[in-house]
Amino acid sequence: MTIRLRPATAQDDFEAVAELYLTVWRATYVTQLPAAYLAQLTAATWQPQKRWRQTILAFEADQVVGVCAFGPARPATWAGRQEIYSLYVLPAFQRQGVGQRLIQAAIARLGQPTPIMLAVLASNQAARRFYETQGFVAVGTPYRVKLSTKMSLTEQAYQLG
Repeated sequence: MTIRLRPATAQDDFEAVAELYLTVWRATYVTQLPAAYLAQLTAATWQPQKRWRQTILAFEADQVVGVCAFGPARPATWAGRQEIYSLYVLPAFQRQGVGQRLIQAAIARLGQPTPIMLAVLASNQAARRFYETQGFVAVGTPYRVKLSTKMSLTEQAYQLG
């Protein structure tokens, strides 16, 4: 298996990237989020083409198997910092170094010395361990994020640098 990373381009198949997001969410969060919430998600939930300039894709042959999006931090409390917006790898390609390569490429593109932030579902212990092995440190206490009028979840902030 040869995994190739490259920056996204405007011509990439962002429908395939959105399908990757959907697949990973449904596999990863099956025990962490309500089944009804996961069932109502569609690929249209995500709009990865909006951040193509700040996205790195991982390919195995011509198949997108991973994605990492990043850029200026969005929350006002993280002003002046950078952020990893998302990091998703198809289940069949997890634990093979794809996520590590994607996040390292994103960190290189973001540069230092500005701290890099990310948020992870507090109950996602596998993701938390992964980010910690990449040098990220949990900061603050877990906090609630509202996804809809009926759904909220608890996230934990992490910082690198």
